[in-house]
Amino acid sequence: MCNRHNLGRNVYKNHYNLIELRSMKKNINKNISRRQFIKAAGLTAGTTLMGCNLCKAKNYKGKTRSFSTNTDCDVTFYAVADTHFGRHQIVGDNELKNKQAIDKMNYIPGNLSYPASVGGGLVDAPRGLIMPGDLTDFGTTSEWNGFDTFDGFKDNYCGNGTGRLNCPVYEGFGNHDFVLHGTSDYVKQQIKIRNLTGARPGVSNVSSNGYHYSFNWDTLHMVNLNLQPTGPGYAENSIEFLESDLQTNVGDTGRAVILYFHSDFDREDFWDEQDEDVFYDIIKDYNVIAIFYGHAHVGSLLAEQWRGINIYNVGLTGTGKFAVAHITNSKMVVAECVSNTTWGVVTTKSITA
Repeated sequence: MCNRHNLGRNVYKNHYNLIELRSMKKNINKNISRRQFIKAAGLTAGTTLMGCNLCKAKNYKGKTRSFSTNTDCDVTFYAVADTHFGRHQIVGDNELKNKQAIDKMNYIPGNLSYPASVGGGLVDAPRGLIMPGDLTDFGTTSEWNGFDTFDGFKDNYCGNGTGRLNCPVYEGFGNHDFVLHGTSDYVKQQIKIRNLTGARPGVSNVSSNGYHYSFNWDTLHMVNLNLQPTGPGYAENSIEFLESDLQTNVGDTGRAVILYFHSDFDREDFWDEQDEDVFYDIIKDYNVIAIFYGHAHVGSLLAEQWRGINIYNVGLTGTGKFAVAHITNSKMVVAECVSNTTWGVVTTKSITA
């Protein structure tokens, strides 16, 4: 086992330096180049990648990784992305679709049973709803706080159980929530304010810039990385927060980790395979049991694997659907709720001791 606490940061910094020395990274709508990043990080062209005894890569190709929740765990949560408040101005009553999804989230605990194929049993009350980005269409004040005739994101999702939704919300920003593809940074700043004012129950670690955060549900360690796990610029250096958070709050304990962020693994609009290599080098020796993301506006829950890790594109609320995750000592079920009585895509993964 490598000593992450002493050596992990070198993997992050030196891997970026090695990529720069190998080739110039393609320019894909980023406001900081890799060379600028290296300069900001204080690295030099003479830096070399340290020995492979640091974090020996697992052979993930064509194989499925096995995981454990380590100790007692029984956690239910919801996941949905791309709520896009403000889109009613373009594609009809998007607000209504969000309200319908919320009403289903409130109804199903204690009323809807999982399919017999994954063990049945009623859905438990969720610990919370994770939301990997694109909460709004342009990141504006009205899209967050509400229009004259339409509610905003805050009205529907930010009551911590006292508003329309009966559970806390753990949201992150996507490319539409600030000036990358939006017209304002207002929504992005509201996420920061909610972090710094303790608006989300249980958040135990917040990045120094106030954007990224982590929290625990039983033995699960949950990490929000907002846009994506990369460096300075649009992603607000979430990759450095991730590395530090895992070192400090997970270490060598083997506890299960779930990550969520907005960008997907196929379109690579704001990151590429080299960024993914850096990300993988940081997480590969941790017990990452799932990654949840959005961005692609898939019509149904999309369950795949990325380098042996289970990944879930949870779709958008414009479909009226959302994902329900139930994680115990023996298995992880991620299922798509379609209505108060029916399921769509249902996936299960056995968890080993």
